[in-house]
Amino acid sequence: MKKIYEDGADRPQIEDISSGAFDFTDAEPLPQKRETPPSPIRTNNPDAPQKAADAEPTVQMTQEQLEQLLQKVLASKEQQPAAAPDAPAEEPAPDNALGTRILYQSKDFNKDENAIDQPSPQKKTLSSFLEADDSFDTVDYSDRRFQVDEVYDPDADAPEDDELPPLPFASRRVLPKSGIAVEELSEDEDEDEAEEQAPLEPDEPGRHVGRMVVLVISILAILVSAGVLLREYKLHLDNKKFEENVSDMILQTAASPDGQNGVGNNLELTEEQQWEQIRGEFPNVSFPRGLQLKYARLYGTNREFAGYLEAPGINMSLPVVRSVDDEAYLNKNFYGKSTKYGCPFMSCLNQIEPLDYNTVIFGHHMNDRTIFGALDQYKTLAGYKQCPVIAFNTMYHDYNWKVFAVFITNAVAEDDNGYVFPYYFTALSSDEKKTSYISELKQRSIYDTGVDVRPGDKLLTLSTCSHEFDNARLVVVARMVREGERAEVDTSNVTLNTSARYPQVYYDKKKISNPYVGAACCTVG
Repeated sequence: MKKIYEDGADRPQIEDISSGAFDFTDAEPLPQKRETPPSPIRTNNPDAPQKAADAEPTVQMTQEQLEQLLQKVLASKEQQPAAAPDAPAEEPAPDNALGTRILYQSKDFNKDENAIDQPSPQKKTLSSFLEADDSFDTVDYSDRRFQVDEVYDPDADAPEDDELPPLPFASRRVLPKSGIAVEELSEDEDEDEAEEQAPLEPDEPGRHVGRMVVLVISILAILVSAGVLLREYKLHLDNKKFEENVSDMILQTAASPDGQNGVGNNLELTEEQQWEQIRGEFPNVSFPRGLQLKYARLYGTNREFAGYLEAPGINMSLPVVRSVDDEAYLNKNFYGKSTKYGCPFMSCLNQIEPLDYNTVIFGHHMNDRTIFGALDQYKTLAGYKQCPVIAFNTMYHDYNWKVFAVFITNAVAEDDNGYVFPYYFTALSSDEKKTSYISELKQRSIYDTGVDVRPGDKLLTLSTCSHEFDNARLVVVARMVREGERAEVDTSNVTLNTSARYPQVYYDKKKISNPYVGAACCTVG
């Protein structure tokens, strides 16, 4: 092996050292060939050319220099500390939370910072390991689980738990043998501990007052709603009881075998005897000539009684009144008691005997399908087929009526370009106007019933509110069954009217065009 001196000076070769006083039998044999050529950095001469790897090694050293070198080697061996006899095996590095083994190497603080040396092949630095191991490519190194909190000397005394700096929202773990404190975070623990450590808002007195106010208002709203529901239910029961009482009054006036109350219930009594009993029950009432006996008690109860309306197919059975004021029965029933149900009433312009060309009866539309709320069933073909014929008997005569038109119209002129269809008149002056009006009814009807209508037929018009738009009206029109005609309708001929005419507001609400814009408007008189 050729010795390379720091000053680069030539030295004479030692010819023969075998006869010297030095014994090299225990010395390690010199390698015949270096695997790695010497670094030019250690020669302090970067520009020095590299020797060929296969060059024959030579040593040029005087005896005095060799003796000095041997003394230095022996002195360095005496200063080297002896290895521990039973050193424990190095523990493997722990696994992190992702199942990947972490390699780390403590830094040698005693080593010269300026010294440059190649790393030992048995050791890896953390940076070299990260560069070589692809398993770390998918790891987010900004994750707090891999952040180093502090590094300290592993030979120093371990710090006490209370000396460690607090780590908010994280648990602390120190990797063995490394002195590296790692924060382990959990998202659930982070949120829970953040909520626990969040400062509580001061309890303001006004907040309790506000909550009490809201609670009181809620309780009052519930009580009011319950009261309204109970009131509505009571009104419904009262109205049903009223209808049953009215029906009973009619049945009691008719012939009945029990003979109770002494009012026409004995078949052996003549009509004159029955009238005498009715007059005895209502001594202050002057009954008109021609009044039907079955309605005598109704007339005795209310002298504004005009007739009785029955539609068994839609469960409607109601007395009808007529007053000098059409608003008189909007909020009172047949007995004169205040109620929102009101009572169906004939237009004050109509007469009872004889009937006019067009008899108009108004009634409230109730959501429980009482009064004229039952007319809603006529909006469908199925409802019409259940009751194509209705009965409206006046206090003098009984009549049947065949329904032939059902339509939706407006009560305010602004809802149909300044026009209101006039269906509430009582008479027309000519057959031509009657024919034109009948044609207008069939044009507006939801369906075509197939019932023929002639100018000489008398009409019955039932009007109530509807909900298609504000101030909408549902109108059902029937014509009187002719003398000798059967009170039956072949409902198999009923078809929908796909081009039924509605007011302008109906088309506006449905956002469709009105096909009757500019069409002629019906006038009466």
